[in-house]
Amino acid sequence: MTLRSRLVLLFGLVALSVSAVVGASSYRATSSEVAASTDEFLEERAADVADGNRESPVGRGGRRDNGGPDLPFDPDAIVQTTTRQGEVNGTSGGELPITDAAQRMIDLKPNGNRRASGVFEDITIEGESYRMYTQALPGGGAIQVARSTAEDDDLLQSLLARFGVIALVATAAASLIGWGLARRTTRPLRRLADVAATVADTGDFSVDVPVERSDEIGTLAASMRTMLEALETSREQQQRLVQDASHELRTPLTSLRVNVEMLDRIERSTAEISAEDRAAVLDAIASEVAELGSLFDELIDLATDSDDRDAPLELVRLDEIVTRAVARWAQRTDRSIDVTVEAVTVNGNDALLERAVTNLIGNAHKFSPPDEPIEVVVRDGFVAVRDGGPGIAAADRERVFDRFHRAETTRSMPGSGLGLAIVAKIVDHHGGEVWAAESDRGGADVGFTLPVVPE
Repeated sequence: MTLRSRLVLLFGLVALSVSAVVGASSYRATSSEVAASTDEFLEERAADVADGNRESPVGRGGRRDNGGPDLPFDPDAIVQTTTRQGEVNGTSGGELPITDAAQRMIDLKPNGNRRASGVFEDITIEGESYRMYTQALPGGGAIQVARSTAEDDDLLQSLLARFGVIALVATAAASLIGWGLARRTTRPLRRLADVAATVADTGDFSVDVPVERSDEIGTLAASMRTMLEALETSREQQQRLVQDASHELRTPLTSLRVNVEMLDRIERSTAEISAEDRAAVLDAIASEVAELGSLFDELIDLATDSDDRDAPLELVRLDEIVTRAVARWAQRTDRSIDVTVEAVTVNGNDALLERAVTNLIGNAHKFSPPDEPIEVVVRDGFVAVRDGGPGIAAADRERVFDRFHRAETTRSMPGSGLGLAIVAKIVDHHGGEVWAAESDRGGADVGFTLPVVPE
């Protein structure tokens, strides 16, 4: 069942339910009012007879037996009196049965001149329904007054039929209104579904979402538009990553192929080759293989952001992380590193932050002369790594953290251009910022800032 059909059915059911409740309540109220009016009529007629109010002579339809009272003729009621012995001694308009309830009224003992309360009954005379009232008389015996309920029943049946028609009309009208509203509501949803189908068929994330509303559907359309933009951006980033990766891989692969071909020619040649030349070729091959391995690792790291996003954060000492990273780097090289640290506590991941610091030191080591020391400073939540190299041109400082970005002056140097991009990703995960500037010695001043947790 479609959403439109469900809305139409819902509107119809609600209208039918409301009509049924209102109709039933009105029917019960009308039925009670009609019954009360009939009972009031019977009580008044019984009181008239008991008080001796004779509006018409017996000869106009009444009958008197055994010295009974003269009874008025009433075209709307049957009136009957009985003796203490339960014998009918007067009728007008017909004869009424002596029921058990009526007999109990007849058997009541007189209590002065006070009139006893009566009893109401629903009876049937010759297949016709009547409402009967029996009231005991102070002098003994009872008065019975009955009225046909055929007209009341017809009225109630007519009212019930009208309520049924009203319920059907209300249900039909509500269903029609529901269909119109459902059509109006589902039209933009249908358009959104068409957009989704177009994207699925064509893979075009730039398709327009033609829904401009301020309600929930408008919110859905805006979210869909944002999602498509994010997917388009992600695809562009993936394409750029593939293009950049293919470009960066081409150089080491070409060099590796050349060295392998050279080694093959050497092996096939009958001429003698020195051990030094063979070792130089093998070292070149090993260096290219290592660079390829490092490049692949960095590509995989950048392509899979989930690891960093899922990395747990906890309170860590940033100064201790930096000190540890510097010590490990010093074990691998003989470069002089000056460290200035202050105790700083941040909310972060120990391993990721150490990697970020290591990449910064490695970048400084790559571009700084061997005799120039590297400075590492930790203070007030920022980490700065400064070197005495050629520095970073002002035009490149905004892009130095982009993937595969390499300045013209550094393209001949080894590296993939991914180290600082990894730093930027790690810092972003920690809610910090990266920056690049010129150091006091004219070299590069690269680092990041993290929110500090007060101690």
